[in-house]
Amino acid sequence: MLIFICNFASHFGFVLIMSEIRDIERRICRLESIEGIRQLQAKYQRCLDTRDFDGIAECFAEDVCSSYDNGKMSYEGRDAVMMFLCNVMRLNMPSTHLIHGGEVDIIDEIHAHAKWFLEDYLLHQRYKMKLHGAAIYEVDYVKIEDKWLIKSIGYKRCYEYLEWRPLMNLMTLGKRTFFDRLKNTAPETLGKYGKYFQYEILKKKKI
Repeated sequence: MLIFICNFASHFGFVLIMSEIRDIERRICRLESIEGIRQLQAKYQRCLDTRDFDGIAECFAEDVCSSYDNGKMSYEGRDAVMMFLCNVMRLNMPSTHLIHGGEVDIIDEIHAHAKWFLEDYLLHQRYKMKLHGAAIYEVDYVKIEDKWLIKSIGYKRCYEYLEWRPLMNLMTLGKRTFFDRLKNTAPETLGKYGKYFQYEILKKKKI
């Protein structure tokens, strides 16, 4: 009887330990997923403001869909979303897109959803305009081949503030820096969307 009790206690203890180990593994996997998603979103924001269009494309799943500005700018598929961004993110409109917080919900092993608080600034030299706004990003993610990608992305505005300013105040080093880098980049080092921006947008002076 004593041997049975000892064996039962030993088995129960082993099962309990294994259960705790599996729980720890799940929690670590969740934290790794959240960090992977955080870095992915940070890369998207950085590439957006530095006009690294090939870098942006690396963040998207092939069937990504967008719903920017309360759904007014909606596109389906990586090519469609990238063509839109290449045409609207001009070099004469220096921008800053800052995200804060990050409420990341890991739905399962390959799906996640997050809300990010966005604060953005845009200087439009042609219209002598400064935009400052805030919005809530809603982003869906999918894990493909052990890599998190953006499945859908969009935002809804909290507010948008426009201010018309003298042109002199809108001149920035950023435009020259990005323009020189993109203009002088060897074509063979660019990806599909970098080439499109360099040779279709810059060549036609749609900067």
